[in-house]
Amino acid sequence: MHTLVRLKRSILLVVLFLASKICLGQLDKTSLGSWGMLFNQTRLHNKWSLHSEVQFRSYEIQPNTEQLLIRGGVNFHATPGIIFTAGYGWITNYINDEKVFKDQVVDENRIWEQVVLKNNSGRIFFEHRYRFEQRWIATATNTNYRNRLRYLLRLTIPLNNKEMKKNTLFIGMYNEVFINLTNTPFDRNRLYCALGYQVNSSTNIQVGYLLQTVGTKSKQYLQLGLTFNPDLRKEK
Repeated sequence: MHTLVRLKRSILLVVLFLASKICLGQLDKTSLGSWGMLFNQTRLHNKWSLHSEVQFRSYEIQPNTEQLLIRGGVNFHATPGIIFTAGYGWITNYINDEKVFKDQVVDENRIWEQVVLKNNSGRIFFEHRYRFEQRWIATATNTNYRNRLRYLLRLTIPLNNKEMKKNTLFIGMYNEVFINLTNTPFDRNRLYCALGYQVNSSTNIQVGYLLQTVGTKSKQYLQLGLTFNPDLRKEK
């Protein structure tokens, strides 16, 4: 009962946060953006797995690239609820100004480390992700180095089953804050809610809504995500 009360309060805070963004008139008045995402975790050993992902982000619903992100890493499963990861990411950003795409492209090489903590309370599954990024951002004229911290809190709630298994419909929600290690620390915030379907033990699909706030401006995106996590261990 106490968990349910806390969940209702959390959802209310999320709704109030979103409403405040809209009421303050900070939402980007341009058209809705879209993200297509593919995530993979291939389990090789009781302690080790490989992570890979590709994200194609568009400034509008139809494909017109705002950002292409490719990321990979190696996971160490310390326990079922604690996972350490180190990896590399390559990101290309296409400069956009009032829907006019310029020729200038910003490339980023990124090294990242993270720890993920997982637990559940009843049928509510929690994930805390702490990530540290070292970023080399290159334009046509120079390259800048930056450090950034990220914290994500994710809730997954299965609807027609008590756990995440085959043929489970679920709700996924998260909030992630990005902090630069500079004199202006706030980088951005992402607020997300989605409806998902667990196809089988290794595959799920999610369709969701993302509100991203960068500085004082927010923009809305529709997201389509596919997660494929095969388990190649001979003995599980």
